[in-house]
Amino acid sequence: MRPSLFFTTSLSLSSHFLHNRVVRGLSSSTALHAISRRDDGTVIISPQNEAQHSATVILCHGLGDTANGWVEPTQYLANQLPHVKWILPTAPTQPVTLNGGMPMPSWYDIVGLDSRSSEFCNGLDESMERILSLVEDEVSGNGSSTTATTACVNPLDYSRIVLAGFSQGGALALYTGMTQSRKQSTVGLGLGGITVMSGYLPRSKAFAIATGSEKTPILHCHGEQDSVVPVQAAALSKERVSSLLKERSGGNENSYEVKTYAGLDHSVAIDELNDVAAFLKRVIPPIPITTQTDNAPEDDEVDPTKMSVRQLRTEIEKRGLKEESRGMLEKSDLVNLLLKNQN
Repeated sequence: MRPSLFFTTSLSLSSHFLHNRVVRGLSSSTALHAISRRDDGTVIISPQNEAQHSATVILCHGLGDTANGWVEPTQYLANQLPHVKWILPTAPTQPVTLNGGMPMPSWYDIVGLDSRSSEFCNGLDESMERILSLVEDEVSGNGSSTTATTACVNPLDYSRIVLAGFSQGGALALYTGMTQSRKQSTVGLGLGGITVMSGYLPRSKAFAIATGSEKTPILHCHGEQDSVVPVQAAALSKERVSSLLKERSGGNENSYEVKTYAGLDHSVAIDELNDVAAFLKRVIPPIPITTQTDNAPEDDEVDPTKMSVRQLRTEIEKRGLKEESRGMLEKSDLVNLLLKNQN
């Protein structure tokens, strides 16, 4: 049975020219989320209720596309995951050898479609640094720097972050998530998960799994009729990653899951997006909002100085102070607001 298409990807490498995206009648209402954009092309889709934010997905588009091309499918996913913040960066525009040197948004240069060509990937290291910077912003709580309108962002653990991507963006997500380490550390990222759509493993020969990322769950979705990145790329990527995991102590060789879709070309289907949503619900489930720890005092005795940003936001809304908190970017401002309005 041919899957219902949500949109067609913008790039067909097999014919070396750009196609227009086709969006087909899917409601992308996202009342639970707010959309903001940065000058560098990054799109952020954040929970309207900031206190709900307990996980982040960084989703990278494919070659020749931009973050805007993934807003609608991301909204579809966001409606099923109200606790997740979505960061959609846009790749730099640079010449792509395969496309005759034509400048286009690209995470790294692509020389050819054969397996040997994927070993070069000039520019991959720079793109990984950019994605790592976004990850570290979420961990440190400086995620407010990724958006012009969203105030304080709750600091997250690495296990509450997922890297995702389509085609070249999926390759970037897979390589970054499994090979890179935490800031000023030799420990792997240990992310909540990685989602690859119609992608592949770049630099397969040099690929090495960072210590601490052996158990990272991976979902690889791929159309069986993909004319750009053949579906065999999914099996080859899984084989390479799983073989290395099998050799590692504590590694889970079964953590790489592949799902294929009959009749689907180099695009994304509704069934696929639903599978992605189910995967995300499993690896980064919502965390119940609480305003205090089990041993904390009752409401009027809560100590704001010991609260997380998420708890502060919840308490502020509970006390009817949301309007007064608008525009406050620092945690200290939120703490002072509660202290000032305590009985």
